Amino acid sequence: MIHESEVLDLLGNKIPDINPELEKLATTGNVYKTIQCFADFTRNLIGAGNLQAVKGCINLAEEMLEHGNNTVKNAIENVFLFTLAPVIDLGDQVGITLKKMLKGDLRKEYSRQVSVSGI
Repeated sequence: MIHESEVLDLLGNKIPDINPELEKLATTGNVYKTIQCFADFTRNLIGAGNLQAVKGCINLAEEMLEHGNNTVKNAIENVFLFTLAPVIDLGDQVGITLKKMLKGDLRKEYSRQVSVSGI
């Protein structure tokens, strides 16, 4: 089980390029701010066209959603997915590619959010 206290280290170890951004968070211990940083980092990768790195981020988000405690799962569902949804929903080639990257619980949660919002 991934606890919120482990998310910062998990991100830093699995995605070393995010460390300068994570360092700006100081040591707040706020998993929601940490996941927001992760989502913003992923969104910047999308903007730069680095879809291979984006896939790694999405896979890590899926891992946290699958193995995280309730707080971690809530942060992935309500911060990570919410931040990326506008890009995924565009319907352009990048959005279509991103939607195909979503697997398992992450895809189910994205679909649930879209159906609830009426998009």
